[in-house]
Amino acid sequence: MQRFVRAIGRRRVASAVVAAALLTSAFAAPTLSGAAPATPAAPRQEGQDGADTSLKGEYDEVIGQESALVDAYQASQLKRVALTKELDRLKADLHQSQVDLLGAHAALDDALALEKRQVAARKAADRRVTDAEDRLRKQIVAAYVRGGDDSDVLTAILGAENGEEAGQAVAYSRAAVGDSDQLVKELEDARADRRRAERSAKRARAKAKARRDDIEEASRFIAASTLNQGQLVDEVNVQVADEQAKLREVQARKAIIEGRINSINRSSDGVQLILAQLQAGQPDWVPGDVEITNPIPGYKIGSKFGMRFHPILHVSRLHAGGDLGAPSGTMIYAPADGVVVIAGERGGYGNATVIDHGHSLATLYGHQSQILVQPGQVVKRGDPIGRVGSTGLSTGPHLHFETRIKGVPIDPEGVVDFNLPVGSYEQEARERTAAGGN
Repeated sequence: MQRFVRAIGRRRVASAVVAAALLTSAFAAPTLSGAAPATPAAPRQEGQDGADTSLKGEYDEVIGQESALVDAYQASQLKRVALTKELDRLKADLHQSQVDLLGAHAALDDALALEKRQVAARKAADRRVTDAEDRLRKQIVAAYVRGGDDSDVLTAILGAENGEEAGQAVAYSRAAVGDSDQLVKELEDARADRRRAERSAKRARAKAKARRDDIEEASRFIAASTLNQGQLVDEVNVQVADEQAKLREVQARKAIIEGRINSINRSSDGVQLILAQLQAGQPDWVPGDVEITNPIPGYKIGSKFGMRFHPILHVSRLHAGGDLGAPSGTMIYAPADGVVVIAGERGGYGNATVIDHGHSLATLYGHQSQILVQPGQVVKRGDPIGRVGSTGLSTGPHLHFETRIKGVPIDPEGVVDFNLPVGSYEQEARERTAAGGN
């Protein structure tokens, strides 16, 4: 995991360095690492149609690169999802195997206890066998000494003085014979019990041990698979981060090229002139210099930056920003610290606000129903600046949001990460107030 974090860090630094180099030469033809540098052509005069062939070719090239990177990025994300699901399944299997292993150990303990009891039973059976053998041996010896059961009984009968004593001799003879038979039966039963006890104990122990060994082996295999899968997930996470960095690098280049095309195709508006003069001495914008977030948390750009057919003017023109379709009255927040430059009615923008964030970066908010700031006002990220509306050239409530570098519009999605989670701006304001901030 540490390798993963370090790898992401290196790629972010590399991306920032490349983007800085691109934006430092914002009005020269930027190139990606490894691509052949394009020869910049002199821009055409205002009023001429389109950008020159070189600039158009460069734009087509970066569009192709962006499409390829988007495909690769999406494929990597799908791979990451699949690998992560498999990792989660393996983790669940590993947990279950560990539970099963605990059960197997308990079963083995039970089997060992049973074996212990069976050993005790076997010892008892051994004692019974010994006792039976001793009794039988003594009886055989006694019979031998007397000269055999028949002669002994016959002597007893012949020596009887009356019928009662003769009957007793016969009864004794039958009892002795019966006792011998019983001793033999007990001996056989004891030996059979001993064999059964031994077999039962061995089977129980062998079965429990085999199950424990099987589960231990499965658990080791699942643990190794989980570790390997975790490494695959780490690797694909690095790959996703790398492709994301490359994609944002290409999108930054695309945004700059679109800004250059816009500066050629479109006569400078009042906002562009104001910002160009105001930001003339500011350092060039570099990604990461300004922490900028979504002005309307929870909403994403629907109508994107680029050439499109204007629904009211009925002409093809550059849509110089992105539209966030939010209900009328939705609060708009400053996405970064800055100073309000414009706050009022602005032609087709309707009620508009422009904020200078420094580092040559500014943002514009058009079609507002209500403006909550004034020119010259200093705002912090998360301060309310207005409400969504449909003033100016607008067909319905939405926020027209622009990002500009030294007055030139560029794609907001090349500047703002709209996927970045944003918490409650109100909560941030309360925390700043509690901390004694402005």
